[in-house]
Amino acid sequence: MNVVFIFSDRHTAEFTGCYGNAITRTPSLDGLAQRGVRFDAAYCLSPTCVPARASMMSGRYMHEIGAWCNSFPYRGVPRGWGHTFQERGVSYTIIGKLDLASDIDDGIEEVRLSSYRESRDVLTLFREDIQPRHAYVRGFCDTGPAGDLKAYATDIAVAEDAVKWIEGERPTDRPWVLSVNFKQLHRPWLPTQDLWDYYDPLVKAEDLDERYTEDMDHLHPFHQAFSKYSGGHLVDLEDVRRGLVGYHAAVEVLDRNIGRVLDALDQAGIEEETLVVYSSDHGGNCGEHRCLDHGGLYEESNRVPLIVSGPGVQANGVEKDPVSVLDIFPTICEAVGLQQPVDKLGTSLLGLVQGNADAAKPNFALCQYHATGFPGSGFALRMGSYKYVECVGDRPMLFDLESDPHEMHDLVVENLEDVQVQQVLRVMRSSLCQFVSPEAVDARVKVDQKALRTQMADSGLLFDELWRRGYERNADCLIAREDFIFKPEERRSVRGV
Repeated sequence: MNVVFIFSDRHTAEFTGCYGNAITRTPSLDGLAQRGVRFDAAYCLSPTCVPARASMMSGRYMHEIGAWCNSFPYRGVPRGWGHTFQERGVSYTIIGKLDLASDIDDGIEEVRLSSYRESRDVLTLFREDIQPRHAYVRGFCDTGPAGDLKAYATDIAVAEDAVKWIEGERPTDRPWVLSVNFKQLHRPWLPTQDLWDYYDPLVKAEDLDERYTEDMDHLHPFHQAFSKYSGGHLVDLEDVRRGLVGYHAAVEVLDRNIGRVLDALDQAGIEEETLVVYSSDHGGNCGEHRCLDHGGLYEESNRVPLIVSGPGVQANGVEKDPVSVLDIFPTICEAVGLQQPVDKLGTSLLGLVQGNADAAKPNFALCQYHATGFPGSGFALRMGSYKYVECVGDRPMLFDLESDPHEMHDLVVENLEDVQVQQVLRVMRSSLCQFVSPEAVDARVKVDQKALRTQMADSGLLFDELWRRGYERNADCLIAREDFIFKPEERRSVRGV
């Protein structure tokens, strides 16, 4: 069979109808889930774009390849998806966002409408200097209705090009993989007025759950720092409510674009011979746990949608055990008749979604965060219903997601004396340390980030990158430019007051 892999950016799983959201309208994804299998505990590899994509495309964890943050894009080493398909005669086309380094040998046969990582997000190199990222706060508060869908023009063009490729440009003489990459779920969310008017009355401040009003003192010290970095302390509940209105609407726009691609498969008469996989590089917080950005290690940023549909796949299936975005490549390989390369991690999910009782099944998922906002490296390990978060330099966190899906009750704080909690902590910590040393990785990360910062300062590139992101040209610490600092009164024009 052939494969269409639809990959979005910053789609939090819970903002999808088939994942139980009663507000967000996502008929295309809901229909895909009805025809296939929905994974309820799928995790990204990192809650930031560059490391998430570098890790996925290389088939290795980020601590193995050194893709720590948005300043370390994938450079084609180790050899990844493109090289595998190229060497084995499988056509591989990517339409849309890549976020890989430019001018590299990535092995990808055809790249269309794709954006590479042309500049480094140098703020991620100032780990010791945690202060609000004003552009993020301003973008969040700028959310509101627009006169058209100009903000989503790139994704609309990607959908149109994917339809064109499917209808008349796909190969007919060899197996193919088409990746359709959408990117417009980043703030600000600027839907059309009709979409805004639909969602605005449905999102009520009084209905927001406990995550949105959590006290800062209740957060782990690492997430307190991340909240400060993302600007969670600079917004009020109405800002958050409006952000949610915009995000619901933006997800609906994404779903429409996905629907166009799925309709093209049907119109071309190849729906029954094509495996469709949908997922996202990471999720993102919209005010939950006082965080405004994607990053940190809460479920909103770590858990992503994953839906598989196609030949032989069970309809209306739901898989509750943890899986990883790392499992997508082995799944695609098996679908197009290739053996998984021996140096690539992950487990094919194809047998599982086709109902094979003997199919291999992942039993854990690992997500990592080594970027701004966290004083030390963070590792989130999901096994069964438990999620363990290692925070290098501070205490860990432990959540039972079955009884506490909103992660409001850290068992390390609330129930550490319980014998079962102590046993779970030992097992989870031991499992994590079987294949990664958190302390050693944290040391490597900081050495690499400091070295890159020095290198970029020596070349002068650091200062230009700082300036374009709203900071003074200073290599020693972050100094926000006065004209770039978010001021609460700025939101007035957006709110119309």
